[in-house]
Amino acid sequence: MSDDTTTDAEVPQGSADEQLAALDLSEEERLVLARVADIVRRINYGTVVLVIQDGKVVQVEMAEKFRLR
Repeated sequence: MSDDTTTDAEVPQGSADEQLAALDLSEEERLVLARVADIVRRINYGTVVLVIQDGKVVQVEMAEKFRLR
């Protein structure tokens, strides 16, 4: 069973810019976040799934749902 808990020490505090700066992200990680943000902005209802292997995002899946009525 995996442990999905996060402590306050692992989560940077402050504004979004301060939090991102504290994470010291690589260029690849920034590109993944930008891609995910773009997807989140485009869909109204649905899911976004990140597939991770060896600590790296290798796939982003998007499923958009819409109502017919």
